[in-house]
Amino acid sequence: MMGGMTAIRELPRVVPADPGKPVRKEAAASQQASLNLAVHPASWSQDQADEVVRRYTELAPEWDGERGGYRPVPLADALQRGGPWPDGVCLEVGCGTGLLTGLIEDVWPRVVSMDLTWEMLRRSSAQQRLQGDASRLPVRDGCAQAVVLADVPLFADEVVRALAPGGVVVWSNALGVDAPHHVPIITVLGVLEDASGRSWSAVTSHAGWGLWAVLRVNASATAETRQVTAEPRISG
Repeated sequence: MMGGMTAIRELPRVVPADPGKPVRKEAAASQQASLNLAVHPASWSQDQADEVVRRYTELAPEWDGERGGYRPVPLADALQRGGPWPDGVCLEVGCGTGLLTGLIEDVWPRVVSMDLTWEMLRRSSAQQRLQGDASRLPVRDGCAQAVVLADVPLFADEVVRALAPGGVVVWSNALGVDAPHHVPIITVLGVLEDASGRSWSAVTSHAGWGLWAVLRVNASATAETRQVTAEPRISG
């Protein structure tokens, strides 16, 4: 890791946390799996992907119900306070039913929303939808000026590959340290640095029950990268 703790700046909370946070009993096991994937992405298997599709196919019809109230809170705060934002294409990884896509479109008019599970994706009203696996993003190198990952596993190599020079990564989860896909921000920063070979910095905060971070390659490192202008490869 290049940046260390000094590379993370925490903003004061402005959105309070209400009582009644829904902590799920399976969260601890899911967190360990998410941490393992972030550090050891090659451990992801087709069997795991198939299980994710099976589970979220079952959850899709009711997904927006109870989650509709609290899931947008940390991402909305991140998009309000985590800028400035680069112009261009935003890749939303793990968009689900599109619950958060409208927030993202307020910042980036062109959003490519991707999910592994068709039963989730088909419920999204996103203008550009793409079915794919986050471990093998079906986009060209350097196609996105922003990559948004809200409550999804992190495959840093693929995020770095998809991100254009000067781009940003927006990472959030709706339940903070109790979220199934929670990975400590210091770990997120570290695996992005390892994947890119460059130093990164992050700004982070808590909002509602969740937390967020906006991560960027440090300016001196960005200057060393070559410009890539390829467009996303969109199916359909």
